[in-house]
Amino acid sequence: MSLRVLMMGVMLLGISLSIGISSWLSTHDSHKQIEELFDAQMLQSAKILEMFYGAQPPEHRELLVEHPLLLEIKPAKVETFDEDANAEQLAYEQKLAFQIWKPDGHLLVRSANTAEAPMAEFVVGYHRKVYQGRLWHIYSYYSQGEGVWIITGQRDDVRKELVDQIIGNSLIAPAIVFPLVALLMIFLSYLLLEPLQTLADKLKRRDPGDLTPLHMRLPSELVTVRDAINAYIARVAAAMSRERKFSGDAAHELKTPLAVIKLHHQGLLESANPAELQLHHQAIDKGIDQIAHTVEQMLLLSRVESLEQLNVAEVDLGELVRQVLNDMLPLIADYQWELHLPAKIQVDADAFYLKLVLKNLIDNACKYSGNAGPIQLNVWEEPQQGQAVLQIIDSGEGLDEENCRQLTERFFRVANENVAGSGLGLSICAHIVGLHKGRLIIQPGKPKGLDVRVVLPQSNKHR
Repeated sequence: MSLRVLMMGVMLLGISLSIGISSWLSTHDSHKQIEELFDAQMLQSAKILEMFYGAQPPEHRELLVEHPLLLEIKPAKVETFDEDANAEQLAYEQKLAFQIWKPDGHLLVRSANTAEAPMAEFVVGYHRKVYQGRLWHIYSYYSQGEGVWIITGQRDDVRKELVDQIIGNSLIAPAIVFPLVALLMIFLSYLLLEPLQTLADKLKRRDPGDLTPLHMRLPSELVTVRDAINAYIARVAAAMSRERKFSGDAAHELKTPLAVIKLHHQGLLESANPAELQLHHQAIDKGIDQIAHTVEQMLLLSRVESLEQLNVAEVDLGELVRQVLNDMLPLIADYQWELHLPAKIQVDADAFYLKLVLKNLIDNACKYSGNAGPIQLNVWEEPQQGQAVLQIIDSGEGLDEENCRQLTERFFRVANENVAGSGLGLSICAHIVGLHKGRLIIQPGKPKGLDVRVVLPQSNKHR
């Protein structure tokens, strides 16, 4: 659904409801006020007639008993309020009526638009009564001073005509304003949503390979959208960069073992010597193992580098090390171990990935130690620094500091190294430890070997 259409629909609906409700309230209030105004006018007319009758000499009053006075209003030239009229030509005058009666039933004065019968009963107050085939509003008033009944009346259609005219006039302005407001809203909707359309057009014209951030001025409401798009572009760029690097690394690292396999396969085809055939078979098996290990490590590295968030929970570091040693027991049982694993050293970590780090480090320590001596595995805490340390020291030949600094680089292999490997294990370990906000420290052992330490922040609950 169009956001522009929805916004306009909601706003026009709100305006329509506000105009409708205000018009209804205005009409209701106007009707009530007009009724009160006309009622007050009839009362005032009765008072004026009382003064008129009281101003007559006594002899005139006696004559009125025998010869009632008929007051005829000059006919007007207009019939409705909608026509052009002046104060002397309003048909409204003909729609007003009055009578003056003696309490004994003698008519004294009447208007020409009334009969010689009372318009209403001699009861003080306001009445609604059908008179001469029309509905009238009638007010009866008894003058104590003059001793007469004064009756004034107004036709109901006069009041309705005035109310209808007021309603019609009140609707003229909304009828004119509403279309203008609608046009203004349509214009503003296009104007205000123009930046969004500009952003959409820019994204449509963007080259698929263009992964640079968007730079364009936008209203504050759209800045968050632009920032979210830029963040998404950055993630896509990082993913594509990893894929390109993965492809390049795979091509580079698999080229040598594949060439070796191809060479020895050719040797199998050309050689008939059993000893040479066995040598070629062993070389091919070694090359296949090397490829399998490299691919496995590269896939693991690719998965680890794409991680943005770990499933972190409170972990007992000493207990985690024991679990890893038990899992690897068939592979490490022939080596000498010196363990120092105190209990209850808690860290916030993802147990699955931290186990991968420990298995890789323990496997490396076994490969490079051989039967030269024991492997030390220690865990301790440093409360003042708020960290826990896991240390593995092997009994191998060790490395100098320069080589130690390069061990976490991808595919780094020490020259003249006889141990098989891909050069990715420590790079994977360093990345996982970094995701835990920790450090992987590699330094020469004393007096020999390699001293590898994993430093992790302690759990907040145990600092």
